[in-house]
Amino acid sequence: MKLITDNHYHIWTDALHARQLSIQTTNRWNRGTYIRWTILTAWTALEIACQEALSFRRKLDDVILQKGYSKIDWGSGLWQRVSQIQELRKNIAHRFVSENDLFPNTQVAEETIIIIRKAITDIFLRCNKPAPSWTNDDFDDGWTTGVMSVHTTGYNSTYENRQDSIKITYVYKEKEITWAILEPGTDPQPNVEKLIENIRKPISTIRVYKNGEKIDELHYSTDKIRGT
Repeated sequence: MKLITDNHYHIWTDALHARQLSIQTTNRWNRGTYIRWTILTAWTALEIACQEALSFRRKLDDVILQKGYSKIDWGSGLWQRVSQIQELRKNIAHRFVSENDLFPNTQVAEETIIIIRKAITDIFLRCNKPAPSWTNDDFDDGWTTGVMSVHTTGYNSTYENRQDSIKITYVYKEKEITWAILEPGTDPQPNVEKLIENIRKPISTIRVYKNGEKIDELHYSTDKIRGT
């Protein structure tokens, strides 16, 4: 479950999803498609990051020079690798590529994500601005085949019949499902965080009960959750 906080993050999760599909597929034609999708979408995320960091729509080097930021070295290191990805992107978008280029290895998608993430972070830091927190996101389910892992009863279920136990539930498709029943006196927050981290369903609500009374409730807008 991912709460998509802005459109830029949405684009980034598209790239992560494409990369994961390229890893999961056993069909080389599909793999080529997903890798090209990864390259194009990740590059779009980088272009948007440059615009947001520098407030520009012109040549990157000119704007960096104009604003007095440290110059990008396109001949070595990170930005040399960025320029190599740019060539891959140009081959896909503007040129007739060779047949070998149409069936790249999945490592191309992996390296694209790694390099573009570093470049997005670098361009913000170069401009003395914090990089978006979503650049740390490096996970996508890929194909879920409609089957999600769900805990219908929680760990420590021996406390189920204790009136003073702590119960954590979530709401999925308007149905409230018990996820965990904890020992009386347990702090529920770490377990709520674990639920958010591990659940692979587009849930709409998390509730916490103590002594049968609801003590906390978190709501999520499902139209902002990837997976709905």
